[in-house]
Amino acid sequence: REYIDMMHICGVTRVDTDVATLVDYLTDLPNKVVYDKFLSKTHVVEEIEEDLQIVHLHFKTKHCLMVDYERDACCFIHVARKEQKAMIVSASVEHPSCPEDKNITRLSMHDSGFIVEALPGEENKCSLVFVSKVHMGSGYFPHSLLWYIKRRYPMLLARIATHFKK
Repeated sequence: REYIDMMHICGVTRVDTDVATLVDYLTDLPNKVVYDKFLSKTHVVEEIEEDLQIVHLHFKTKHCLMVDYERDACCFIHVARKEQKAMIVSASVEHPSCPEDKNITRLSMHDSGFIVEALPGEENKCSLVFVSKVHMGSGYFPHSLLWYIKRRYPMLLARIATHFKK
């Protein structure tokens, strides 16, 4: 059995909408379950201010169609907006209202999120960059499943872009 430590994923796409609309879509928690196929449940733990919240994310993946691997995370999501740009940043935190479940492995998110920027000279078009650095948590996680996730996770960018196709 091989133990996996870190997973790094990044990708970029073009989206046919304005920055504000895309940021609103990306930060609306029910939408996360639509574009992230590994995410099964989300909820807001604490709304700190308009662009800063603590959320609980529950991920579920199947391996060989039989075994479910579950991970969860408690993280902050912060949105920073400036003119025609925005960053949506998240990282793991500890919160008393989001304790670890002994039956689910807690993963740790580092430097994860989106960068959204209007494309110059193109009305209602922007670039979307996704970056994720995740420690998979303790315990066994099959190497083949990790490679499956690494190959499939960037598809969330295609699902987001398709949502805005005209």
